[in-house]
Amino acid sequence: MLHNQSVGAERLFPNITPRWFTEAVREVKLEDFTWHELGHTFASRLVMAGVDIRTVQELMGHKSITITMRYAHLSPQHRIAALERLCESTATATATSQSDEQKQVALNVN
Repeated sequence: MLHNQSVGAERLFPNITPRWFTEAVREVKLEDFTWHELGHTFASRLVMAGVDIRTVQELMGHKSITITMRYAHLSPQHRIAALERLCESTATATATSQSDEQKQVALNVN
């Protein structure tokens, strides 16, 4: 659906500022808010939703992944959640390993 609105371009947001955006910003009296800021939100939300950075780069139309990395700002909560997943994964792997060792000891005893 969104791709159909991208005026046939490969990128979702072509390098233009749509008139409706300029009018909306003016109407709500936002100061110093540009179309550019939406790119940061777009990239960050994609990454936090689990989209790989290469796909984000393609959607943004960046030539360099370094530029995409500048756009994709992760929230502190997202970083904490990533570390918690690592801890859970490590704990599960350790528990599985210990369980396997216990089974092996039990087999050797019998």
